[in-house]
Amino acid sequence: MNPKDTFYKDWENCKIPVYHIEEKITDPTLKKIDEIYGVADILSIENAKKHERNLWLLSAFGTIITILFLLYDEAELHLLIFGCIIIIVGIYQLYKLAERNDCHRKYIQYRVLAETLRVQYFLSKAGVKKQVTDILPWFIRNGLPWINEILLELPLKKANKKNSIINCWVRDQLEYHQNALVRTTNRKERDDKITKIVLTVTIATYIIAVIFEIYILTIPSGEITSDMLSSFLKSLQDWGIMVGFTPTDMIRSIMKIVIGTMSAATLFTGSYYGKMSLSNIIEDHRRMTMLYEKVENEIFQNGETEELIITLAKEFLIENSTWYSYQSKNTPNLTIE
Repeated sequence: MNPKDTFYKDWENCKIPVYHIEEKITDPTLKKIDEIYGVADILSIENAKKHERNLWLLSAFGTIITILFLLYDEAELHLLIFGCIIIIVGIYQLYKLAERNDCHRKYIQYRVLAETLRVQYFLSKAGVKKQVTDILPWFIRNGLPWINEILLELPLKKANKKNSIINCWVRDQLEYHQNALVRTTNRKERDDKITKIVLTVTIATYIIAVIFEIYILTIPSGEITSDMLSSFLKSLQDWGIMVGFTPTDMIRSIMKIVIGTMSAATLFTGSYYGKMSLSNIIEDHRRMTMLYEKVENEIFQNGETEELIITLAKEFLIENSTWYSYQSKNTPNLTIE
């Protein structure tokens, strides 16, 4: 089934309430554009949630399998090898499910469709004769021809009535991008903090390991003699963990497990947070905020001229195609760390 037919099928199966570009739309042309926009928008949102969940699960399972193997290898908990096999099967099934659901492609392509329809809506409302298919970037026109086909099927009448778009488009989108910039920046700061904590713990564990090895070299027997520590390590052996290990070897194994776990956690933050492309998204919101502020100022000076509206539409579509370009690289990967 081609992407266009898939979209119409998803539309048919969509039972979720949709969002509208504006409320109480009476113009039949604008109503039709808004109808398709609402479906593309909500389908993109729902597939984005699925895609992010898949990324999180694949990254988390990849980290868990590393921890299980470390416990199997270093702590000699041999039965955990069966847990590794179970997780590997789970990762594979999840990856195939993500491929089958096609949620990443639907998320980004339906978003491109929704935003393109949004532009057409405001061009039509402003009475601009030029249609969005006339100014669609080549990257989208050539890469996603099914979107252009849907746009060409819209029952667009010749523009004969001009309506103001400064509030419903410029100011509304300006407010959206300002709020989204704050939200995304806060999220990136939180994610960066988590990454720094993981990295700090990893480095600290390496330093402790070096100090421990230096300390062992200073002990004539080369073995830990602390009663409290020995008692703790013996309690681990009572649970069947590292049976037959000397206290020194047990500590070395524990540090190896911690270092390996932190390394796996670092890979998790890279594979999950890296695919969020938060830095790119922040720059997108910042550029769009500046664009809408500039357009608002120009409207105050020169009014809502057709030339200005077309320029805004072109810039909007270029930003949309840029977003699609980098998001296309964030597909789920089959990763066993």
